[in-house]
Amino acid sequence: MEQTILITMTAEDLRNIISEEVAKVAERIEPRRDLPHFLTREETKELLRISETKMCELMGRKDFPVCREFGVKIYTDELFKWIRFNAKWLDQNRKSIRSVS
Repeated sequence: MEQTILITMTAEDLRNIISEEVAKVAERIEPRRDLPHFLTREETKELLRISETKMCELMGRKDFPVCREFGVKIYTDELFKWIRFNAKWLDQNRKSIRSVS
């Protein structure tokens, strides 16, 4: 059963809460601004902290965001979307993965 809670606060209190939450989100976003639009294979390995073997495995996946138009580059924004999508999939399927192993 869902509970309803009534909270009374001033507009200034609400502004402070919103400002704190926006600051937290900005901290997470800021490091991405320093990254280029496209990453090299080596930059991606360093960013993800993975081995050459794992990088080869990822590059072979059809869903991995690789651009081959001007050399092998990885779309930075698409990489983060790919990570979020796969993290959600793992969270949703973790129970069934555990039951199989």
